[in-house]
Amino acid sequence: MLVELHVKNLAVIGDVTLKFEEGLTVLSGDEGAGKSLLVGALCLLAGGKASAALVRSGEPAALVEGIFHLQPDGDLAGVLADSGIEVEPDGSLIVAREVQSEGRSIARVNGRAVPVSLLREIGRRLIDIHGQMEHLSLLSSQRQMDLLDGYSGLLELRDELGAKVTLLRDKARELSRLSGDSRRDRELLEYQVAEVDRANIRPGEDEALEREYRILQRAQELKEECYAAYSRLYADDHSAAGAAHQVVKALQRAVSIDTALQAQVEELESVVVELEEIGRGLSRYMEGIEDSPERLQRVEERLELLRALKRKYGSTLEEVISFANEARKELQTLESQEEQRHQLEGEYRQLKEEAGELAEKLSGSRQEAACRLAGLVNSELAELGMPWARFDISLTREESSEGLPAYQGAYAFSQHGIDRVEFLASTNPGEPLRLLADVASGGETCRFMLALKTALRRADSIPTLVFDEIDAGVGGRSAHVVGRKLAALAQERQVICITHLPQIACFGDDHYRVVKDVSGERAVVRLEQLTGDSRVEELAAMLGSDREHVMLESAQELLRRAGEIGNAELVSVSGERTR
Repeated sequence: MLVELHVKNLAVIGDVTLKFEEGLTVLSGDEGAGKSLLVGALCLLAGGKASAALVRSGEPAALVEGIFHLQPDGDLAGVLADSGIEVEPDGSLIVAREVQSEGRSIARVNGRAVPVSLLREIGRRLIDIHGQMEHLSLLSSQRQMDLLDGYSGLLELRDELGAKVTLLRDKARELSRLSGDSRRDRELLEYQVAEVDRANIRPGEDEALEREYRILQRAQELKEECYAAYSRLYADDHSAAGAAHQVVKALQRAVSIDTALQAQVEELESVVVELEEIGRGLSRYMEGIEDSPERLQRVEERLELLRALKRKYGSTLEEVISFANEARKELQTLESQEEQRHQLEGEYRQLKEEAGELAEKLSGSRQEAACRLAGLVNSELAELGMPWARFDISLTREESSEGLPAYQGAYAFSQHGIDRVEFLASTNPGEPLRLLADVASGGETCRFMLALKTALRRADSIPTLVFDEIDAGVGGRSAHVVGRKLAALAQERQVICITHLPQIACFGDDHYRVVKDVSGERAVVRLEQLTGDSRVEELAAMLGSDREHVMLESAQELLRRAGEIGNAELVSVSGERTR
């Protein structure tokens, strides 16, 4: 709950501090005194929009600080822990918001700077503000679902469903990984391996084919050159082999004269043999030269295939073969994953059936609870002087082929089930039901919120409720009922109410008067805590009559009657604490 509020340099507020207790705190004062500025200060603490226009003229910044006392088992503890924010040993949480004159806003929680988004997340669990300001948690569809489920005791069932949905989504992600990317990977790998296998590659094949390609391209020219060489080397008596043979004969004759030439004869004879062998080799080579356009085309096509494979899978044929071998290993791994995928599909189907059963059970229970809650709220509205107002709760579902099976169909779902919960309202006779967020703002809406809060008081865990001018358009008799409702609500949580009606103010456990003084041509707001005679005088002034004695007696009677109700009816409502 809110323990203390300190506001400095916020518009006409110079420097004020309010201390709050449990129960109902009432703020009263003349029009324009600055009461709603205090509500605006609370909105800033709850993450509301900040503006440089809020800073008091001539000051560098406006500051709002709130000290809250937290319950150790509240749901805010998880948010703080996740954000690394430690609560003071006594359970205190200090929230501060500074708005600088140039428009910059700084938020701090227990001295640590935090983004406004986190402040908003914390604020909506600390305080709920209803009135002209923009912070209305009950207008959130998710908040409405939370309240309905809390009211009907379905949070445990919803958590069970949420756990199933989390598992279901985990299985879906794993299946997507195995069935989506893995299928595409498998198809690609199968194609790549098949492409390499069809080519039937041999290491070094490309080099041999390149040589054959060059030969086939110039086969005729090659034959002519080889024949010319063969002719000069071996073919006739004028060839190199024939000339060498004549030289050998001449040297043999010379050896008969000088045997020292025998070594040269032998060397030359071996040269003749080599020349003859080279000639015969050239002859065989010429016979093997193929001048075939068909073979040239086949070689060209084969080379193009090998080049294409090297462009895709490696710079050499050895690298292409290595790539294909690695791809085969990956395929084997994927084949084992296929078995895992089949197992996951079975688990996914089972989880989906179980989640669908829970979602249908949760939805049916919500339907029943929505009827009960709508009846309670409508009864509260009648007691609050709005018998023409109507309240209803809409539960809708969206069909989806990928949704949870329920009601002989399939519906889109979240961790909270298959329903979309929306609070509907009509505040005037003859008007159709509309979304609660779309009903007119002001005191009428505040009373609507009060009816909801009264009906939901055991389901709603927000510790501090603020109602800004809930009495707008309320008569004296209805105002007394509104006051009683606020007092009853304050038995179970802290309630802060700004009011102009004494029939409401008389129920307050604490009463502050907001006064705006003008000093040195500047307006400044101050607060007066009212007790005893000063409170009676304020209530009499709020009754608004020139007959001072009668008004004082009427104010005392209001306090007496409120006290009697406090000692009787309100205790029976909560059964927890005595006013």
